[in-house]
Amino acid sequence: MSHMIELHNVSKFYSNKDTVSTGFSKVDLNLDMGEFVVITGESGSGKSTLLNVISGLDSYEEGELFIAGEDTSGYRTEDYERYRKKYIGNIFQDFNLVNSYTVYQNVELSMMLSGMPRSEQKQNIPEYIEMVDMTAYTKTKAIARALAKNAPVIVADEPTGNLDSASAEKVMETLHRISKDRLVVIVTHNYEQAAPYVTRKITMHDGRIIEDKKIQPAAGDLSDDE
Repeated sequence: MSHMIELHNVSKFYSNKDTVSTGFSKVDLNLDMGEFVVITGESGSGKSTLLNVISGLDSYEEGELFIAGEDTSGYRTEDYERYRKKYIGNIFQDFNLVNSYTVYQNVELSMMLSGMPRSEQKQNIPEYIEMVDMTAYTKTKAIARALAKNAPVIVADEPTGNLDSASAEKVMETLHRISKDRLVVIVTHNYEQAAPYVTRKITMHDGRIIEDKKIQPAAGDLSDDE
């Protein structure tokens, strides 16, 4: 059985006039359903760039990336759009929400864009709003909207930035809960906030993975043992 996401020797470069800089280099990584993965590292280590490639927001220059067994090496712009629509629920640093919309309307919009029938929208929206349990917080709105797509992969870049400790803990708890039947990958500089929930810690430095450590069994590992 293939992994949900597979990276084989993947590199990302950026060109600016006569110079080429490396986002990350020669990354080998397999990510599975049921995992709660934290990517951490100092500023400029390549962690957000790696998240963008995993989520299909950015392309890559070398290597191979597979999503649910599908090779993405020949992807064009429209293929990446399909990739994101089908597989990825994003929680952006800048939320990517319609500020004039209520939580309900933002969740509804995400469902509409993903092609969910209206009958299913009305049935599922209350469930997702109840799941995040903190509708006063903008970032929790973003989580509700990401969940609404019902995508198998949830990615988040600094999902607890600028939140107080109690709110940050609730966000991490919610992401951990939904990782039971999805793959959750987050980037954070504050590993301590995620530590009670993380199943796997990936540390980057200077564009390379220097640590890939399993912290506790993922949901998929637990079901395999039963």
